[in-house]
Amino acid sequence: MKKFFLTLLLTILIFNPAYTLAQAEESERLITNTRYFDIVMQRLGQSAWNKAVTYEIYVTPKIDSQETQITWDSPKAIDISPKHPEFVDLYKDQTYTFRAKVKSSKEGKYEITANLIAWQHDTNYTSSVTDIVTFDSDLLVQPVDSSYTISLIAKYLIIFLLIGGIIYVATIYLKKGLKKLRVWLTPPA
Repeated sequence: MKKFFLTLLLTILIFNPAYTLAQAEESERLITNTRYFDIVMQRLGQSAWNKAVTYEIYVTPKIDSQETQITWDSPKAIDISPKHPEFVDLYKDQTYTFRAKVKSSKEGKYEITANLIAWQHDTNYTSSVTDIVTFDSDLLVQPVDSSYTISLIAKYLIIFLLIGGIIYVATIYLKKGLKKLRVWLTPPA
């Protein structure tokens, strides 16, 4: 019986048209080479739990910069949560990786820009890289990545197993509790 329900659940999740949308190829890498920084921006994937999209930038400075500011720009409908400090120290010819989570509050096509400003005592050097991301009415990135579909299936399996485990444990404790309740409610002889 358990195998039947598990097979039924997997079949529904795999063949349901709402979850098998057009699959995207590997995430695209956007590269900006300037006189001061080599920047590569990559969209990694979308979370099935909160629909946040992870962006990663790889920065290779061509100059030493003790104070480099990293900012993310986007329209108001986009919420960006950087996973790094705003000001960092960067040294020439070393590659650094920085991440940010991007969430949309409504559908549309949006520009996500990562800006790097090297604050120097005599002048400031600026470089940026931009990606255009499209969210549909369900706030899914278009085209849908295959990793999102797999993580969505895993999400529902985890929820299903947790609910099944809770029901199983509750059943065991309910049986033990009913036995103790019968003993307690039985009048003395």
